[in-house]
This record gives sequence, structure tokens and C-alpha cells, in this order.
Amino acid sequence: MESSQAQHEETVVPIKPGLRAARADTAAPPAGAVPVRSRTPFWQYLGGALLIAAAVFVFALFPRLMQPSPDRPVATAQQPSAPAAPQLSAEELAALKSQADALLAKLLSQQSQLDALHVDSWGGDQYARYKELGNAGEDAFLANDFTKAVAKYMDATTVGSELLARSAEIVQRAIAAAQEAFAAANAEVAIAQYDVVLGIEPENATAKAGRARAERLPEVLALVERGNADREAGEPQKSIAAYREALAIDPHWEPASRALAAVSAGVRDSDFALAMSQGSKALAAESYAEAEKLFQTALALRPQAREAQDGLIQAQEGERLGKIALTEARALAFERRELWDQAIAQYKGALADDPTLVFAKTGLERSESRAGLDAKLRNLIDNPTLLFGDTVLADARKLVVEARGVAEPGPVLTDQIGKLDRLVTLAATPISVQLTSDQHTEVTVYRVGSLGSFAAKELQLRPGTYTAIGSRNGFHDVRQTFTVVPGRTLPPISVICSEPI
Repeated sequence: MESSQAQHEETVVPIKPGLRAARADTAAPPAGAVPVRSRTPFWQYLGGALLIAAAVFVFALFPRLMQPSPDRPVATAQQPSAPAAPQLSAEELAALKSQADALLAKLLSQQSQLDALHVDSWGGDQYARYKELGNAGEDAFLANDFTKAVAKYMDATTVGSELLARSAEIVQRAIAAAQEAFAAANAEVAIAQYDVVLGIEPENATAKAGRARAERLPEVLALVERGNADREAGEPQKSIAAYREALAIDPHWEPASRALAAVSAGVRDSDFALAMSQGSKALAAESYAEAEKLFQTALALRPQAREAQDGLIQAQEGERLGKIALTEARALAFERRELWDQAIAQYKGALADDPTLVFAKTGLERSESRAGLDAKLRNLIDNPTLLFGDTVLADARKLVVEARGVAEPGPVLTDQIGKLDRLVTLAATPISVQLTSDQHTEVTVYRVGSLGSFAAKELQLRPGTYTAIGSRNGFHDVRQTFTVVPGRTLPPISVICSEPI
């Protein structure tokens, strides 16, 4: 007996806290949850009732049962009792205890998972059954009935697995119901369903996000309703503002997105029609720049609109032709004013835009030719002494002939021709020049020749610069440079060698 008691004490060791202890530490269930009564009062009442029944049996019924009845034969032999449970070896007991330990560890882990899912708020009778099986297994374990403990623990873990699967199903159904209610604009039902999910999984991202949207759904609905009213009242811009405000709160609310798209499309259609109408009027009025802007506005609203593309092409072509015509007119105006550099700039600008322009090619050639003629005429007119040279004088005569051959010369060229012609005439007309000497000095004039010795001599010289050199044996040479200028009379030029060597 002592050895048996010692063996019992060695077996019943509190390796892990039991389910009762775990339950005692669990927080109180939320309001509305069905409370689970403690098992201790029930067994106290049941034990008291059994004691009273046993007393009645012993003192009242048992003596009667022990007396022989005349109508009942006296038993001659004891009835056989139920067979005793098979005795387990120490190794078998150890194996069962180990299995019970493992199952208990699994059960405690399962209990933690269920507690995290707030199972007491939705587990109902199934959760009560789960706790009952766990407690029965715990009692059997403490009584060293490891066979029974293993059976109860296994049943409890099975029920626990069913509860865990059931929680996932509840979450899935509640999310689906919440989303359906939200799509039907029922914020109250959606919030309630999301709360079911969050009661099981407080950190469920889908439920948290969905509940946040559902909380603001009334605001979104009110803004959409206001947008609808503005739309019906013919105020598209106001309705667009309302829809956009709703989408700023919930960018994924489809009714607002669809309504905004529809109203915006209508506004775009109206703006497109207006731009096309105004663009066509501008095109007819040859206001090509304005027409181009309007057709570009229309294309921004409908990038693939063929009519807008055609209108833009016409406006651009009209503007291009107008620009060409304007350039040609400006260039011709500069030509008429004989401002050749400005005309050349206009023609070059036109050819930069379109190298095939014939008027620009011919105009540029004509203007460059006239600009070259103008430059030559100006140079000779501004520098008449250049005409004193025979070569330049001959070129000037040709230049005058060339200038007179220009059709429609214009006042500037006509004046230049007259000026240069007079300068050429003056440069070619000889002027009388008097030279004096001592009849001993030999005089030579460059560009004229040797004049010999003389006392006085008159020469007819064209305008220009001349040098007279006097030479005499035994005397230093002398040099006299003088310039013959048209319209001016020179005093006599004296050439005498008077300085002996």
C-alpha cells in the first residue's frame, strides 16, 4: 500500500498548469457572451444528493432487501462481477503518460490560439464541450488514468481543430457579407460584419481597411447625391466638384467614379463642339493663328478626332501661306525702298522655312545683285579720288553703263548713276596746269613723260596726283608732287635745280 501511494505521488506531478488554471487566468468574456458556470458547485450538489440517497437506502431499503422473500428463491451463489481492467506494465504506463503530456501541450497551444481569436464570444456549446473534454482529461491525468486522459485530450484537440476551422469560416463569411453590404451602400451592416471579423482577428487588414471605408461611406453617399442633383440641374462643373470631393474621401467608390467619368465626357463633348465651331469661323476669316489654337484645343479633348486634325492642317497651311505672302510683301517693299540688306533677310528667312519657294530664290538673287551694285556705286561716290586711276576710271564707266541697264532703277539708283557719271566726266576731263623752270633743268613728269628744259610750259592733265622731277648736272635733283582736282585752278608749279652738289 505504501509503495502504491509512493508510486502515485511520483506520477502526479504538476508538470504543466491544467486547463482550469488557464481558464482562471482568462479575461472575463465580453458583454453578450454566454457565461460558462463553474464545475465545482455542480459536483457539490450532486455529492450531497447521493449521500442522502445512500442513507435512505441503508436505513430503509437495505434491511428489507436482505430478508428472504417467500415468493423469491434464495440465491445459492454470488453473481459474477464486471471484469477488472487489465493491469498495465510500468513501460506502458510511462508511454501513455508521455502521450498524455504531448497531447496536453498541444491542447494548451490550441487554447492559446482560441483565446487570441476570442473564442468565448462565438464558440457557444462547441467551446463548452471543448472545455469539458479538456477538464475531464485533466482529472484523469491527475488520477493517473492515462488511458482515459489520452482519450479525452484527443477528443478535446479534435473539437479545438473544429473551432479553429470554424473561426476561419466565420471570418470569411463576415468579410464577404460586409463587402456585399458596403457595395449596397449599407454602412451600418458593413461595420457590424467587420466588427465580427475584428472580434476574432483584431489585426485583420482587410477588415480594418473595410471598416474605415464604411465609417466614411455616409459622407461619400451625400456628396454623390449632391453631385447627381447638380448634374440634373444642368450644373456640370458643380457636379464634377462634388464627385471629386467624394473620390478624395474614397478613391475606390465606383458610383462616384462612373458619374465623374460620365459628366466629364459630356463636358468634353460640349467643349469639343465649341472649339470646332469657333475654329471653323476663324479659318473662314483667315485668322489662321487663332484657328490653329482652337483646333489644338479640340484635339486635346479628342486626340483622334479627324475633323479637328483636318482643321488644324488647314489652319497651319493657311498660316504658312499667309506668312509666306507677308514675307514676300515685306521683301518687295524693302526692294521698292532700295533697302537691299533688309530684303535679303526676308528672302533668306522664307527659304529657311521652305527652300522650294521660287519667289524667294529669284528675289534673293535680284536683291543680292542690286546690293552689290549699290555697294560699288557708294564706294566710288564716297571716294572720288579712286577715279584718278586709269583702271578704276575705266571700271567706273562700265559700272555706270551697268547701272543704267537696270529696269525700274528707283530714285536711289538713279541718283547714284547721275553722281558717278558726273564724277567720271570730271575725272576724265583734262585741266590746264602751268609749269615753270630755268631753261637749264631737265623736267620729267610721271604719267606724262620727259618735257626737257623750258622756261614755261602748259600741260593738260586729268585730275589726279602727279610728280615732276628736275635734274641738272652738278646740282641736286628736285621733286614736286601736285594734285589736279576737278574745278580747282592750281598755281604754277616751279621745277628748278638750284642746289649745287
